[in-house]
Amino acid sequence: MEHAKDHFPEEIQQRILHAAEARFQQYGYNKTTMAEIARDCDMSAANLYRYFENKLAIGAALTCNCLNKDIDNLKQIVLDKQFSPVDKLEKFVLATLDFTHRQWSETPRLNEMVTAICHERMDIVDQHVQNKQALLITLLREGNQQGSFEVADPEVTAEAILTATTLFDVPLLMPLFSYEAFERKAKNLVSLVLNGLLKH
Repeated sequence: MEHAKDHFPEEIQQRILHAAEARFQQYGYNKTTMAEIARDCDMSAANLYRYFENKLAIGAALTCNCLNKDIDNLKQIVLDKQFSPVDKLEKFVLATLDFTHRQWSETPRLNEMVTAICHERMDIVDQHVQNKQALLITLLREGNQQGSFEVADPEVTAEAILTATTLFDVPLLMPLFSYEAFERKAKNLVSLVLNGLLKH
């Protein structure tokens, strides 16, 4: 019996995503089939395809949800009025590291999904990078307005900072160092970047 039919489409989609996430977490993205997800949702595979074209579409939706959590967290930092732009930049980089490390250490199979989806859907990666860059631009402009920074081109500078902090934004790189070593490297990098940003 397909109980999902009793709900609104949005509720059904969320139910599917929840079931898929649980299965991906337990068995891995690559080993999971649409038929298994449908069974977990107590619906037929044919009904599942009414809501998601394929497993890639489900994985893409879950990946976007995951990356949006990262953006929401960074946005809170950038918009927080109690911190200076200098403090915000360090918190921004450290929050990026913390999110990436937790994804790698706490949900390794979901991280497998995110990696697979990002290879197939570069548009998701591009959008995530654009969102992070937009937040950094806001932070840099605030620093200029408050007289803390002297940044001639916030757009170019934001892109450069993202490039410099890539080490802290890629889960596959997390086995390279301990978290403490990554944190030390992140703080050292922020200090170096600030030397170039601060108004002298």
